[in-house]
Amino acid sequence: MNNDRALGTVDHLVESIVALNPRADRSWLVTFDCYDLGRYLQHLECAGEPRESATPWRRLGDTSAIVCRTAA
Repeated sequence: MNNDRALGTVDHLVESIVALNPRADRSWLVTFDCYDLGRYLQHLECAGEPRESATPWRRLGDTSAIVCRTAA
């Protein structure tokens, strides 16, 4: 299955992310693929909902809980 069709295009996902997080840098966001952008968008959407046991955000487990990136 093509991730672009399943999750939307990079441009669509970036627009949706920026709508929820206006301080997000578009030029940085477009460096990610649709899968990662879709996961981030889902996280933002869940974070905007009231905290209830029925609507938790769960890490998928394909990354470690603590991630570090080194600046270039």
